Amino acid sequence: MDIPACEKIPMTLLYVEDDRDTQKLIALMINWKFPQLNLLLADEGQRGLDLFTNHHPDIVLTDIWMPGMDGIQMSREIKELDRGVRIIALTASSDTAALLDTIEIGINHYVLKPIKQEKLIAVIEQCIEGIHLERLYRQQNERVRHLAYYDSLTGLPNRQLFDELLHQATAQAQRHERRLAVLFLDLDRFKVISDTLGHAVGDQLLKAVAQRLKHCCRRDQDKVARRGGDEFLILLPDLDPDQEAVSIASKIIEVFSQPLVLSEHELNITTCIGISVFPHDGSDGETLIKNAEIAMYSAKESGRNRYHLFNHSTDIHDSQRLVPEKRGKGPSRNQPHPLLA
Repeated sequence: MDIPACEKIPMTLLYVEDDRDTQKLIALMINWKFPQLNLLLADEGQRGLDLFTNHHPDIVLTDIWMPGMDGIQMSREIKELDRGVRIIALTASSDTAALLDTIEIGINHYVLKPIKQEKLIAVIEQCIEGIHLERLYRQQNERVRHLAYYDSLTGLPNRQLFDELLHQATAQAQRHERRLAVLFLDLDRFKVISDTLGHAVGDQLLKAVAQRLKHCCRRDQDKVARRGGDEFLILLPDLDPDQEAVSIASKIIEVFSQPLVLSEHELNITTCIGISVFPHDGSDGETLIKNAEIAMYSAKESGRNRYHLFNHSTDIHDSQRLVPEKRGKGPSRNQPHPLLA
């Protein structure tokens, strides 16, 4: 079976053999036939176990009968450390008990002594191919998950992943009596820019905005997500005090005051940001996002490049009036054309 070239990454094989002449001969064969393998050598079981613990090889080739810790005991302990490692046992045809032990432990292959090179080569090839296929499978999955949880344009977490992260963060904040903030923002007059200059420029703008937002949120636990369209969400966990959320919002507005140069266009972009804080503005993620969105629309009522902290007494009353107006994403008749230099 042909394996995609991108999957052919280096592997390591640990060979444990107490007979030095046999070890030297087999090692030469492995290096000649499988130059892509990084070969580790040990002459007894304990040394082999130590090398496995330190280097985590993909394949283990071991003799069964060795002084001290034999190959069976070493393989048993290796399998306890990593059930997925491939182990090839070298044993004499009369070792019936040893063969039963290899089956019980979960050893993948055994090669009878005296060793035939073509047999050993075939078994190692099977191990390599199986590892390649497993890596490909994981890559297609550790890809499917990326499609399900990340925005294909910006590479940011999407709304689904953000919801899960926010759910986890609120549970931790409640457990430890901490606060967190959700920031909701979009780009003023994005639809006009995209319709005027083309959707390709609009996509470039969204990518650039994503990078600027990530730059503003430098803590590892801060998460920036694209909700959809030109809407972005930011999770700021473990806040103390609430002023930290205001500082981030102010920083974003300051960063956005610098023009963005995309293709042949220099764009002056503005944004408004709504902020909700757990637990005061909501005890669950859905409520926090909704109230941050309401706060953003309140900020827009006051002009561009502003932030607004959710205020339950005033924003809830105004939300029925503010939110539906913006849903079309089109500019109102009073909105000027975006400033293009």
